Amino acid sequence: MFLNVNPTLFNIFCAFLTVWVIKHLFNFINRLQKLPPGPWGLPFVGYLPFIKKDAYIQMTELAEKYGPVFSFKCGQFDVIVINEVKAIEEALKNDHLLARPASTYVPGLKRDPSLIEMSGEPWRQQRRVALTILRNVGLGKSTLEEKIKEEIGYFIDSLKSAHGNEVDFGDEIKTSVSNNISILLFGHRFEYNDPIGSEMRRNMKQVIENVPYFSKFMFMPVMLVFVSLAAHFSSDLRKMTSNQKELEKKVTKEVAKHREKQTTHEIEDYIDGFLQEMDKQKDSNTSFNINTLRRNTSDFYAAGSDTTTHVLNFMMLYLVTHPEYQQKIRDEIKQTIGFERQPDYADRTSMPFTMAFIYESLRMATIVPLNVHRRAAQDTKVMSYSIPKDTIVILNFWAVHRDPNLWNDPHSFKPGRFMSDDGQKVIKSPNLMPFSGGKRVCPGATLALIELFLYLVSIVQNFQVSASERDEIHDEAKYAFLRMVKKPVKLNFHTLKVN
Repeated sequence: MFLNVNPTLFNIFCAFLTVWVIKHLFNFINRLQKLPPGPWGLPFVGYLPFIKKDAYIQMTELAEKYGPVFSFKCGQFDVIVINEVKAIEEALKNDHLLARPASTYVPGLKRDPSLIEMSGEPWRQQRRVALTILRNVGLGKSTLEEKIKEEIGYFIDSLKSAHGNEVDFGDEIKTSVSNNISILLFGHRFEYNDPIGSEMRRNMKQVIENVPYFSKFMFMPVMLVFVSLAAHFSSDLRKMTSNQKELEKKVTKEVAKHREKQTTHEIEDYIDGFLQEMDKQKDSNTSFNINTLRRNTSDFYAAGSDTTTHVLNFMMLYLVTHPEYQQKIRDEIKQTIGFERQPDYADRTSMPFTMAFIYESLRMATIVPLNVHRRAAQDTKVMSYSIPKDTIVILNFWAVHRDPNLWNDPHSFKPGRFMSDDGQKVIKSPNLMPFSGGKRVCPGATLALIELFLYLVSIVQNFQVSASERDEIHDEAKYAFLRMVKKPVKLNFHTLKVN
């Protein structure tokens, strides 16, 4: 039996459908004309199903085919990938490319955005206050450096207690490095066997290792409707959301302790400073609230712990793979510091090869190969390329750090590329971009460099670092949101016998 359809209504429906198709076809053609060339995808999902695990390598390969700036549809969004250093430098200076996507990185959590996820005026306010607080409690000051050196003292003692036996360096270094950011955020460190500190590090590890850069939930927010169902079937998603919640719960307990002791106006750490700012703005409708404090602190803890840890993991592999460089660093230590006192960050000016080794480690490791996603707040341009409003913009630092036009033999580890011709000075290339740049440059860049120098020099000053003969050492990486060593870094630390 056929349904009786009113011809007039049917004609109206067909007319509306035709207009809708023409409109979307026009928008599609108009979009293609504005955007740089790039690979085609499928209806609705775009190129998303074709993106590989090592997306930064794939983006670099696509640039060879489509040009240094290319685009593709990814889920619900247009994406532009910038792979060339001059275009990246221009993008970093473009105030219209400071926004973040509105969709979430970790699905299934109803929460206020953190400073890292914010855009516009809320981001400017949060960043300004965060930097002020962190500087006031020691960031960039000698007081914090002394606390880092004290923490490194505990770390060196921990390695010595292994008596030359094999050590899982990744676990040991994460325990130590996370204490430096804990001092800034919470006002205290955790003992190495503290169960709360151990659990926070475990939560952080599970989140970071399960957040894919091209998350289907970020690029297809419509899927968040099904996130509960997806979490039921996906173990990775369950791990990510549950561990993020657990990490934020522990931060909430730290905040509660700070509120209980808030009887004076003395600011000892980031939580103290944020709570004081909350009191100042309690009658205003701002982002300074407990939820944002919890989110900021969780993200700062993860960023301040994990990034430096991963660089140091790679750095140890380079030390073991190139024992001649380990000896050159030790020679500089002998000439500048000796083997009795701890290094100071100021010693770097007399240790050019050591700094060159650090810069080359940052280039080779490139633990953030693709920047934290940016969104065009309005129509803009980079070089001669149009970037329409709400386009997601990706900066490919991996492509810059592996560009043979910028680096001779870019796939080889050569600290000498950062040295002057006479070998007396270190020269930091503007093409090295480990901390991004512009107004959204990593606020912890200085802290990271201090840590990298002090940990590296302290380790080489005290130990001969080697791998077991049965272990094959290589810097093979795995990638989620960060690039990290694929296998545990298990090394031997033999205490030096210095005459």
